[in-house]
Amino acid sequence: VQKKKIKVIYLASDIIDQDKLFSAGNVETKSNNFLLFVGKRSGYKNFQNFLKAFADSFKLRKNFKIICFGGEQFSKSEKETFKNLRLSQKNIIQMSGNDDLIYQLYKNARALIYPSLYEGFGLPILEAMSLNCPVICSNTSSLPEVAGDAASYFNPYNFKEIQEVIEKNIYSDDYLDKLKNLGKERVKLFSWKKCGQETLNCYSQLIS
Repeated sequence: VQKKKIKVIYLASDIIDQDKLFSAGNVETKSNNFLLFVGKRSGYKNFQNFLKAFADSFKLRKNFKIICFGGEQFSKSEKETFKNLRLSQKNIIQMSGNDDLIYQLYKNARALIYPSLYEGFGLPILEAMSLNCPVICSNTSSLPEVAGDAASYFNPYNFKEIQEVIEKNIYSDDYLDKLKNLGKERVKLFSWKKCGQETLNCYSQLIS
């Protein structure tokens, strides 16, 4: 398709950062010793390579848990994978819930790990940045375009590189603070008002 026939309009995050009390959540969500994975885990979401990276790292296994928000409960095959990788199910937790719970997870995670092979946009990246959660993600498809310089990147096809990038960043408070600050600025570029206005402008151009 010719570029002149294409208009790119960015989405935005619905989550607003505000102080509030939560009825949802537990001690797992209130600590800072977990890595957050959001969404489905099958196929292009590349959860398997994230698991391999985590399992292959003594430091990560010793110091962190993985909390998966959304998706289905762990399947029989996933549990078999945990067993084969010698991962305790106590350290890999699946949660589902409302906005209060995902808000609490973003606010308390050490970082969002987003290892997708492909994304059309990647809303969890903006959600994390909106809530001061550092982003460590794939360097593929739309993700660098959305995250810009406000994320740390890895090659999602190489689980050793995933491991190395996570280890390099996750133990540095200074670097994670840098990602948080960059994320706060980056997310300002995206809003539903801007999305709506640009969509309206596109329609107006077509009918004129």
